Amino acid sequence: MANDQNSGSEARKRTGQLQSEEESAKNEENNFVVTYKDKSYNVREFLQYHPGGKVLSYYKNRSLDKAFEENPHSLAAFHLLEDYTLNNLEKYQKYEELLDWDAPILGQVGTLGDKYYEWVNLPVDRRVRLFHSNLLESLSLTPWYLIPMVWIPVCLLFLYSGWTHSIGTNYTLIEASISYALGIFLWTILEYILHRKIFHFEAPPNAKLLMSLHFLMHGLHHKTPFDNKRLVFPPIVGLLVAQLIWYIYGLIFPEPMLYFIAAGTTTGYIGYDLIHYYLHYGTPNAETYFYFLKRNHNYHHFSHHDIGFGVTSKLWDHVFGTLIRLRKLAKPIQW
Repeated sequence: MANDQNSGSEARKRTGQLQSEEESAKNEENNFVVTYKDKSYNVREFLQYHPGGKVLSYYKNRSLDKAFEENPHSLAAFHLLEDYTLNNLEKYQKYEELLDWDAPILGQVGTLGDKYYEWVNLPVDRRVRLFHSNLLESLSLTPWYLIPMVWIPVCLLFLYSGWTHSIGTNYTLIEASISYALGIFLWTILEYILHRKIFHFEAPPNAKLLMSLHFLMHGLHHKTPFDNKRLVFPPIVGLLVAQLIWYIYGLIFPEPMLYFIAAGTTTGYIGYDLIHYYLHYGTPNAETYFYFLKRNHNYHHFSHHDIGFGVTSKLWDHVFGTLIRLRKLAKPIQW
């Protein structure tokens, strides 16, 4: 009987050891620990977002001290690094203690006053709740595929309306094509103006409502750039903006030209939102058009918040002197 008990005890011990080894292996797989200034960080979740690409994968269980010396990083990068702090060590993140991240945050940002614009450009890797209302919160979350689902039918409706309004007129297919192309071109101007003048406007420190509005429109994206449900524009808000643009176009362009231009602008917008999503989550090949767009957009987020407003093109950054000059790299980035 004693031998049976000893055998059972040994078997349980071996089973426990195996389970412990399996858990350790799983933890090792789920963790990607790096150190900086004798502090440890688990950056597993950040690997896919790192603006410098896969180079970070070589530093598992190693120190980043020399890497940071040789490759200076922005304050935004160091602020973000603190979000991955291990072992409940204290985080040194400027201004974050002024807000309650466990509560809806939209009503709190206005209290930051003159600290707001510095705070909003110091990114974190967190999920944010904006509203107390579950309905409003759900409407603020937008998966990327809603953009083509909502806006391609709108574009087709404009094209159909343009065709029906051109019946019995002298409006030709060539004129319709030129109008459509003009609509796409107008979108590139709108994209730049909206991003530079609306999304990056600076409200006075005491204008709580304007700060909240800025955070809702674009500040949230700079604060939490890795939230994949807040990378594209919610269709309800987009439709309201589209109505305003439609009204302005109606004052300028006659029918049926109006419909084809609107179709072109809608096409430009669809491309903008999908390209913007791709620049955050896609892995463009080195030295391609999208490769340089992604590098440009990463710099806009992490270093140069006040320039580099073009997302789908750098055209208007060239024209208005807000171009980010990308430095020549010894080796192309691989994402």
